Amino acid sequence: MKIEMAKPTVNKIAPFDASVDKTFSFSWAGSQPYANRLIIYNADSMEPIYDRKISTFPHTHTLPASTLTNGKKWAAQFQTFDVDDTASELSDKSYFQTLKTPLFYFYGLENGQILQSAFYDAQIYYLQEDYEDIQSFKFYLYDGTKTLLSESETMYDSTKIRYQYKGLDNHTVYYFRCHGMTVNGMEIDTGYIQIYTDYRRPGKYSIIYAENDPLHGYIKYHTNIVVIQYNGSKAFHFENGMIDLRGDNEGIYYDKGFVIDGDFTLKLRGMYLNQTATILELRNTKYSIIVSSYLYEDGTTRFKLDVPNGLGHYILYSDAIAFNPTDMVCVWIRKVNDIYQLEIIADPDYVDTENIWYGQQMPPTPDVYDIWVDAPNLFTYPVNKDDMAAFYSEEEPPDADINDIWN
Repeated sequence: MKIEMAKPTVNKIAPFDASVDKTFSFSWAGSQPYANRLIIYNADSMEPIYDRKISTFPHTHTLPASTLTNGKKWAAQFQTFDVDDTASELSDKSYFQTLKTPLFYFYGLENGQILQSAFYDAQIYYLQEDYEDIQSFKFYLYDGTKTLLSESETMYDSTKIRYQYKGLDNHTVYYFRCHGMTVNGMEIDTGYIQIYTDYRRPGKYSIIYAENDPLHGYIKYHTNIVVIQYNGSKAFHFENGMIDLRGDNEGIYYDKGFVIDGDFTLKLRGMYLNQTATILELRNTKYSIIVSSYLYEDGTTRFKLDVPNGLGHYILYSDAIAFNPTDMVCVWIRKVNDIYQLEIIADPDYVDTENIWYGQQMPPTPDVYDIWVDAPNLFTYPVNKDDMAAFYSEEEPPDADINDIWN
């Protein structure tokens, strides 16, 4: 009895560089194939260039590098064979082309380069020998762990492959990347380009950027801040940028999305810290850096930094200070060349609202907790926190006034 074999289908073949190995694949609705045959033709003459049968279970076939020539079009067919070596019908031909890998890189930017500014005007150099044009591209910004911080909109003007990275924090490792697609579906990628910022005048606060959306009638704000999710199944209450851990004996932990490597400056701020407790623990596979507090009978609190150094413990104590439970307390830890510093600052004047400055110039005399919204083509002016309202709702507030914020 003759068994009819199902006809395979060649999966879509994007353009590729013929100088490297290429794996072709096919779809198959029949029984388990024990071998497959790949035939590749010159698309102009239909002359067979490659014809080989291989014994394999996967629905793939790898074409050796340099079998084909770049800058030409080709057609591919598959045929499958079952355990009895019964052959299927040849698939329909699938057409594709081979193109030399384009040159696609950040012009004038080297991996590991130091940037002496909080912004960088990136420009991409692109060259493809067969004049394959770019269809679309996008820029990305990552932190030192390659966690995505921000990305540009999809761009289509191949004559202007450029983008401005803004709001880069000082003394920080970032990665730049640009990824695109050619008109025929060939992927192009600069890869991750590491940079380090080191400029003399860092900003006093993080910058928020404003972007007008006239089509929908609103302004979008964005900044280079990544939200790191905590682990565990418990739900915590977030208010005014802080997590309420009062009454929780286990605390909260983060183990993904960031890394502290080498020298660093760490700022931990919180309220209700006049207690005896472990405030913070930084842990690797061997050691833990622990910040703890001790409440004395006279109402003062002393903070302790405990760092293991392989032989013993490196311990620093702060002065015993008095502060109210609702005071904002900042714990500063700095490590430079394995030397640690511990500084405690209590701010009794902390408020959970702040003034906002709008405009393209840095504010001349901002208060400590002020926000600057970088609005291009606008002279900088302040909006007092007492003269604005913040709305937190899914629906647009009906009675919003000028300078009010809707989140």
